Amino acid sequence: MDLSKSKILITGASGHLGKQLVYDMVKSGIKPICHVRETSDTRLIDSFDLEKRVADLRNLKQLEKLVEGIDFIIHTAAIVDFRQDRLTQFASINTVGAVDLFKISSRAGVKKFLHISTVAAIGALSYRKKINNHLNENDYPTADENTKFNLENLRIPYIISKYAAEKELLLEAEHNHTQLIIVNPSIILAPSRSGDNRDAALRRFFKSFIMPDYGNIMNLVDIRDVSQGIMLALEKGSPNERYILGGDNLTGRDLALTASAILGKVPHLIKMPKKILNLVATSPVLAKKFSGISKVKLYPDLIKLLDYDWVYSSNKARRELGYNYRSIYVSLNDILNNGFTDYLDD
Repeated sequence: MDLSKSKILITGASGHLGKQLVYDMVKSGIKPICHVRETSDTRLIDSFDLEKRVADLRNLKQLEKLVEGIDFIIHTAAIVDFRQDRLTQFASINTVGAVDLFKISSRAGVKKFLHISTVAAIGALSYRKKINNHLNENDYPTADENTKFNLENLRIPYIISKYAAEKELLLEAEHNHTQLIIVNPSIILAPSRSGDNRDAALRRFFKSFIMPDYGNIMNLVDIRDVSQGIMLALEKGSPNERYILGGDNLTGRDLALTASAILGKVPHLIKMPKKILNLVATSPVLAKKFSGISKVKLYPDLIKLLDYDWVYSSNKARRELGYNYRSIYVSLNDILNNGFTDYLDD
């Protein structure tokens, strides 16, 4: 399939993943149409002289105009945040907005709708204690596309809204002509492309080398690999199928040791008892409840994330799409040593 001959719409094109997709597509000879908001930073999009379409995902009339003449849609637009409040806001964008866009796309004759979800919508595995907090992947099971969702007890709107979106989209796809393909990236690792100095913050975090040590497994993936995986899924993905786009599975200790090999510094790992973490998380919630003043950054349900191993297999995407990913060493080395170049400097 020659994607350069198709009209491809990227929703959320000014977001972190959206920008990477725009960049990679243009470098591959594809000129996507970019969905943005009124307040979006469109400098990258403008530098490539790409068509922009402004729309609010909650406005059905605007969505109808958004999809006019489009062949394929890559739906990256979402609220990505693990805060525990504002469930209605999350649902209106991540669930209702996605389903409305799919319905309108189908009526407009869009051929494929590629929905960017998350591995959190698949579920996770119960935490298992590791020897010395190191991971031998051969000794541990991994979650895959067929894992049964088991995170209902986590009252985290992002997870709930993305899981609900997948369920509703798959139901809609049963009686629509538009092909639905879902990709589930794991934890995306990348420096900032948005001017918010996130890359500098990430470098400071690693270079301080005071890092948490809980033994949980997490799956980290380079944003460049997610972007390539999305394009592969658009080209080769099967209708109504999910594809995990992940990277290396590793513990926090493994991550710290990898960074230490790059920086030449020995990490100082700390392990705070869960009871203390729960107390820290609960106190601001109580303060907010009774005074309305406290700004909540850590919620009790976020601590429950430590009850799980976020370990995933990308074998299906490898087998069916030809997906591959960089090692965590390569990604961290690029970030910590400024190996990424800014889009606008290329």
